[in-house]
Amino acid sequence: MRDALDVRPVPASTRVLQIGPFKTGTTAIQHAASGRRAELAARGVVYPGTGLNHRWGCSALVGFTWGWTKAEAETAGPRHGQALLREVAQAPRNARIWISYERLAVLDEAQAKELCERIGGRVHVLVGLRPLRSLLASEWQQMIKSGRRPGPLDDWAQRTLDAIGDGTVARHLDHAGLVERWAGIVGSDGVTCIALDPEQPEMLPRALEGLLGLPEGLLDPPATGALRNRALTVAELELVGAVAHELREAGLTRADYMDLVGRGMIPRLLERQPGPEEARIRLGAEVAARAREVDLAAAGRVRASGVRVVGDLDRYAGVGADAGPAAEDSAGPSGLVPVEVAVAAVLGAAEQLRAAWDEAAPVAAVRTVRGSLGRRLRRRAAALAVR
Repeated sequence: MRDALDVRPVPASTRVLQIGPFKTGTTAIQHAASGRRAELAARGVVYPGTGLNHRWGCSALVGFTWGWTKAEAETAGPRHGQALLREVAQAPRNARIWISYERLAVLDEAQAKELCERIGGRVHVLVGLRPLRSLLASEWQQMIKSGRRPGPLDDWAQRTLDAIGDGTVARHLDHAGLVERWAGIVGSDGVTCIALDPEQPEMLPRALEGLLGLPEGLLDPPATGALRNRALTVAELELVGAVAHELREAGLTRADYMDLVGRGMIPRLLERQPGPEEARIRLGAEVAARAREVDLAAAGRVRASGVRVVGDLDRYAGVGADAGPAAEDSAGPSGLVPVEVAVAAVLGAAEQLRAAWDEAAPVAAVRTVRGSLGRRLRRRAAALAVR
């Protein structure tokens, strides 16, 4: 496949900045890279740090914060940014340096320019393009999994499509604007876009291997079920949303929520193999058609920008494809996954993970939270008619 893609390596000493956006296969490729740092280094590619990606270093450099409220906002200390810049500066002279963090796609022009200046040297930007008609449902699911409250899918998607192009709310989803913004900073020859194809999941690793001058197969994702990142079903997502609502009502912080749900409940749900009868989340026909129009317009602008494109922009734009069937009815739960099972998974994880909250916290405190949340969720389950 790599020969068909015809991806030429960037010059030696180039900093390859993989900016996502979200839900474009970055996590799997980051797992491959972080687990093979020594092999990459032996082949002249530096993947800085010791973690999965470069979230902490990049966040420190651009000022990202995370948290549900300003009061609980977390930041990355300056030392993380300094460590990243130091490793970049100390890399072998001819090494290609690969920095990967998908949140960089939300940067505005001034922030992106400052980041490139701080990294220094020749910067080449890698952008994954996934059509909005499939991406929007994935992004909405991720928001719910993260404990946010976006509202019904189609309503949120309509608002998001309205916001695309205004340079604020949906900056990372305005694919044409994203490409044009970074091309304006590093030049059109300094941007590579990969038009992702769901039928060719190997496209991203093959393109990155070509860009970095690596042998084919080195960046294949590890063969482990732990990295499974399938979409949740309607029933599963309803459970996650219900639990998220109750945990937030109980006053948990985002950090505690991610320990309980992000690293507790959701991985357990993903171990399931949903049956063919379980409804999946999809955009309604009207919203999907509108998203397709936005994809088509974006493809034209990306093509006109002069950046290098790997893959088929016509396929990204949906040229020649039908609009697809209407969405499954996702307004209510299916009852296939009992809420009580989800509660047990989350609150069982609470005792295992309570050290992440406060090692001195007594087990009794966790049990008190369990009782309160259990009562709340039983009431919610009854209201939702979930078994």
